[in-house]
Amino acid sequence: MFDSAATQEFQTQLADAYAVTCRERDWIKLHEEITSVGKQIVCLEAREVELLLEAEETKLYRRMGFPTIYAYIEGVLQHSHHVATERMRVAHELIELPGIAEQFRAGELAWTSVRELTRVATRKTEDAWLDAAEGKLSTDVQQLVRGKAKGDLPGDPADPKKIRHRIVLDGISEESMMLFKLAKNTAADAKGGTCTDDELVRALAAGVLDPSGGTPQGKPRHQIATTTCRACKQAHRVGAGMEVGVSAAELERVRCDSEDIGDLEREEPGRKLQKSIPDATRRKVFVRDKCRCIVPGCRSTRFLEVHHIRPRAEGGGHELTNVCVLCDAHHLQLHEGVIAIRGLAPDQLVFELPLAHGGG
Repeated sequence: MFDSAATQEFQTQLADAYAVTCRERDWIKLHEEITSVGKQIVCLEAREVELLLEAEETKLYRRMGFPTIYAYIEGVLQHSHHVATERMRVAHELIELPGIAEQFRAGELAWTSVRELTRVATRKTEDAWLDAAEGKLSTDVQQLVRGKAKGDLPGDPADPKKIRHRIVLDGISEESMMLFKLAKNTAADAKGGTCTDDELVRALAAGVLDPSGGTPQGKPRHQIATTTCRACKQAHRVGAGMEVGVSAAELERVRCDSEDIGDLEREEPGRKLQKSIPDATRRKVFVRDKCRCIVPGCRSTRFLEVHHIRPRAEGGGHELTNVCVLCDAHHLQLHEGVIAIRGLAPDQLVFELPLAHGGG
């Protein structure tokens, strides 16, 4: 017997299934169109970079009334100064990187990936970097490049000193912006007329974290911890939800004037902080050295640290003749081997400084 109700239900299910199929096709078409547009944008960005290089070589920007190619990019293309400088940097790098340039023109390598790869790749290492970046998101490529220098291979160890971040500030009032610029100008004057963004951030952060500027009343400027894991040789600094690798020189500098909070993987209830320098010694050496960096020519009276002239690993102790006050910049330079201090403090010290410091 013919069941009209069942037939109607079947037809309804069939219509619903057809509608779902149509919607699926629409989603697929939508996705295909989005990815197609994205690829076209990459191709256009690659073409823009090529044309900007030609505009620089032919000095087109002068004909248009702009003093530099960067001013032309900002005025005509409405790019920020940062984007303008990056466009031209990449344009010049791609001249020596034909493989990356080809994938960029074909829309197979996004601008963000090209931007990062051109920081490290050379003609000799280009193929290795392209292989390492294949199938990766631009954020993965950024991580791959972090801490690498020009000419390094993807598998080479990262250097923490080469890792760079970009900070974007928003919602800044006119008054705060004025104070920010004044702070940068003041920091530049204190450093002989120049101050990088990295130096400015360090100075501002140090001023907030250590308002005393490293005076005798302040505590040691660092805390260090150990871990029972011996497989990883890399030292790290931890704070504000981040774990940042530090160089061996930076670690040695920190060990000079710090508090040891112990092994992070062992239970040590009630353990007291172990200071690398006794408080009484620290106070005396600060007063003796007049609360300033003792390096000839240095005027720094802030962000000071105590240094062991003869390293403790080589038998040096906390005697007043073996400790002195240095600013954080000179302290790091000393552990990096840029400068050297020998002898007995305070009156029998010999300084070995680069010519730029007036040394021999």
